[in-house]
Amino acid sequence: MTIEEQLKDLIIKKSGSVNKFAHDCGLSTSTVATIFVRGIDKTNINTVIKICKALSISTDELANGRITRLIDYSPDIERVDLQMLNERNRELILAYYQALLDSQEN
Repeated sequence: MTIEEQLKDLIIKKSGSVNKFAHDCGLSTSTVATIFVRGIDKTNINTVIKICKALSISTDELANGRITRLIDYSPDIERVDLQMLNERNRELILAYYQALLDSQEN
C-alpha cells in the first residue's frame, strides 16, 4: 500500500470522507484529492503541514514515506490555569502533584 493510500485511509477513518476532511482543514477537496494522484512529494508544504496537523501525524516521518502518530501529552501541567479551579480543587491538584513527586523518591 502506497503512502498516499495509507493517508487516504487515515483521512476517511478520521472524517468519513475526503470532502469533509478537506473542509475541516480549510482546504479544497481537489487539493486533497490531487495528493492521491500526483503524490505527497509533489504537494505544497503548507498543505502537507495542515494535513499532518489535522491527522496528528509527523511531517518528518511522512516525508520519509511513513505515517507516524504524534503523541499528545496535553494538557501540559505548566499551562493549566489553577486559578480557574475553586480553592478545594486547587488544593487537591497540588496535593496530588506533591504525592507524585514524593513517590518518585522511593
